[in-house]
Amino acid sequence: MKRLNLTVLAGVGLLLASCSAGSPAAPDGGRPPLPTGVEVRFPAAPANAYLSLLAGDGRSVYQLSVTAGATRSEANPDGWKAEEKNAQDAALVLPTGIVEGSLNFNAGDATVLFLHWAMWRDANTNGVRDDGETLNLMTHDRVTYASQPVTATFSTTTPDMQQTWNLKAGWSRAEHYVYLPGGSRTYRRSLESSAVQRYTLHVDTPFTSQ
Repeated sequence: MKRLNLTVLAGVGLLLASCSAGSPAAPDGGRPPLPTGVEVRFPAAPANAYLSLLAGDGRSVYQLSVTAGATRSEANPDGWKAEEKNAQDAALVLPTGIVEGSLNFNAGDATVLFLHWAMWRDANTNGVRDDGETLNLMTHDRVTYASQPVTATFSTTTPDMQQTWNLKAGWSRAEHYVYLPGGSRTYRRSLESSAVQRYTLHVDTPFTSQ
């Protein structure tokens, strides 16, 4: 009986060793990649589609190809961490046209960076995002970096809007929310760091979309 038990245990050990070895040709021993926690969702992608993360000047800082028909892609946040060096003084990223006396700003020496997602179709398959290839998809949410917490409340005349920013230190998704209170002509807008790193691309809508 003892000899049988030892034989069975030895067989189980060999089986476990075989499972743990995985495929030597596959990365990480064949284990599936862990989720990065950053996801972009969109309508079914056309053939030759790409997602690009763009700086304010239109420069692409991160890019990935998208399978035709896919409706979501996972992105690797390590791919744009180097952009921290391009963050600007927080006061410089505030919009123009702030109503005098309406600004309540708490940022110290913070620097801030806003990036945004775009999807495009490489129609001529040259691997470059040319004029006319960007699809009519966007999101008002922003991939955001702040060197330290930033809070700001202010009003603007164009558009007629009261805004609140609440950005945490480090990288986050700055979630955009806007609404028009009943009986008012002044919109309320917030841009606030969210723990959920999920971005949804939709057909282009105005800044004051409800």
